Amino acid sequence: MNSSINELIKNRRATPPRFLAKTEISKEVIQQLLENANWAPTHKNTEPWRFKVYTGESKQKLAESIYSLLSEKIKSGKPINAQKVEKFTTGLKNVPVAIAIIFERDAAERVPEWEEIAAVSIAVQNMWLTATSMGLGAFWSTPEFVPLLNEILEIQPRQKLLGFFYVGEIAMEYPSPGRGEIAAKVEWKE
Repeated sequence: MNSSINELIKNRRATPPRFLAKTEISKEVIQQLLENANWAPTHKNTEPWRFKVYTGESKQKLAESIYSLLSEKIKSGKPINAQKVEKFTTGLKNVPVAIAIIFERDAAERVPEWEEIAAVSIAVQNMWLTATSMGLGAFWSTPEFVPLLNEILEIQPRQKLLGFFYVGEIAMEYPSPGRGEIAAKVEWKE
């Protein structure tokens, strides 16, 4: 087995937004991430992933709109953690690229929903590994209030917003939390 794929997988990190530099990422790099995402396996070839890429001014406007919406919901009594809203919108403003991760259900529902969500997750992993191979950091942000953002992001029927994938140059290394031994997670039946 190719040891470089093993190292790539082990070197992938969830790099929090505060550890990503604000340096702009080229459209070509973003396009390569998306192209590799598009090659994720998908049962019945449903290709259930959809992406909306936010950079520059559109990303700033999105962060402001989300902050405004969630602040209003908090004022009206919705149980949303204001600190998490602040942290999320600050991160969104500060990263160079935010990609909305959207699951689109197969219209014929030929496969179980969980299989399609798994396919979207693999697409995200493909982007993550590609970013890692390019020396970039990445983070999949999935705050609990994501379902409240459907209107702002123009999420269509049969779609679900699954969070935001942030990509940027690494400003500060984020150490690996490591992993427990695989033996504790496997049961062999011979």
